[in-house]
Amino acid sequence: MNEAAEHAFTALDEQHLSPRQLYAIILVALGEFIDGYDLIVMGAAIILLRPQFHLSPSAIGLLGGASFIGAALGMVVFGDLSDRLGRRAIFVANLIFFVVFSIASAFVTSLPQLFIARFMVGLGVGMDVPTSMAYISEISPRRRRGFLSGMVVNLTWVVGAMLSAIIALPLIHWTGPNAWRWMFGLAAVPAALVLIGRQILPESPRWLILHGRIGEARAALARFGVKVDDAMLAKIGARRGSYVELFRPPWRNRVLLVALAFVLNCIAGPLATIAAPFVFRSVGALSITASLLFSAAVWFAGMLGLITGGFLIDRIGRRRLLYLGAVPAACSALFMSFAGPTNPVPLIVGYFSFGYFLWLGPAFLFWVWSSELFPTHLRGRSQGFCNGLCRLAIAANIFLIPVGVALIGFRPSIIILSIPLFALALLVSRLSFLDSERLSLEVLTETVR
Repeated sequence: MNEAAEHAFTALDEQHLSPRQLYAIILVALGEFIDGYDLIVMGAAIILLRPQFHLSPSAIGLLGGASFIGAALGMVVFGDLSDRLGRRAIFVANLIFFVVFSIASAFVTSLPQLFIARFMVGLGVGMDVPTSMAYISEISPRRRRGFLSGMVVNLTWVVGAMLSAIIALPLIHWTGPNAWRWMFGLAAVPAALVLIGRQILPESPRWLILHGRIGEARAALARFGVKVDDAMLAKIGARRGSYVELFRPPWRNRVLLVALAFVLNCIAGPLATIAAPFVFRSVGALSITASLLFSAAVWFAGMLGLITGGFLIDRIGRRRLLYLGAVPAACSALFMSFAGPTNPVPLIVGYFSFGYFLWLGPAFLFWVWSSELFPTHLRGRSQGFCNGLCRLAIAANIFLIPVGVALIGFRPSIIILSIPLFALALLVSRLSFLDSERLSLEVLTETVR
């Protein structure tokens, strides 16, 4: 890296978080509020859709997983395009797409139509996640990067998810069996507001520099309080990337290992998210109202875990935080599996504990790692690939939980789902490069070469 790049990036890394940086990060992170609300609202909606459409366990799984499958495709395709076309172009355009298909979800008249609409909503979500995560990591001061790209982003996601469970209750009371239409359609409102706010955000300075757009890079850096001379920036060569480069040395082993760790977490994690209303209703034999209330409470427990993890991530280290969350979460799942099927109280307690520890570390660490461990010209692609595989794992989980409960019972299903969390802790213990706290993005990627 030459002197100009070092000066620009060091200034961006070392300065205190400016109001304009914070504003940009919050606006971008609010995309994950929409993601959390709309992907998890299916957990509440499925309770109403099940009797209306006479859904079988496999149909519940397919419908619940539709948006996650769409998100996986969107992440892979648009992770690449965000590296080619820029962060800002994608995270503005995706919200237009999202608004259209959220509204369309509210007006479907058949199960195939709903599956397609939810798939397209997921595609819109997939456009946003890798782009937004790359952008936030690229403009965050290094000492607070874990907090901003991990806790802040996921806090908006959890609040959106929690709201989806809470808002279902008055909607059911006011609109009856068709409340699911309102649940889906209302997601368009915050998406439209965030779309308006994002119009004024500058492009990522790191992306502009690597694509040779010097004047725009200087202006973007100035917006964030960094002054750099154009003549110096002009010495920085443009850099393009591709998935081919990501999957060959020196990045291949790193991206495959991060993706594997991501998938292990995402196989087990949905037990505390979209599956919660189904489990409380079907296994715990709770009423619809109680199922939704306790699902919202699980999200609140997750939010407390996330806040705890957010204040620890840049202090105790990434891997230590992973152990602190993954192992107790797996133990909570085992407790739930043995004590919960015949008694709602330990089921609920186990769920609260599982949600807290899952969000304490595992649920958000991989969003951080899949951005900060790869260079700017590959960052959208690394997020797209790793997070895309995660969404496929979530879709598989959503399909397998109702089918597994129906075929082999709740206890064996949850025991099986606890195993990936133990395996995750073991895998992370072997990967020293995951200790990425307090290092600049450039240092983290130069050490691979």
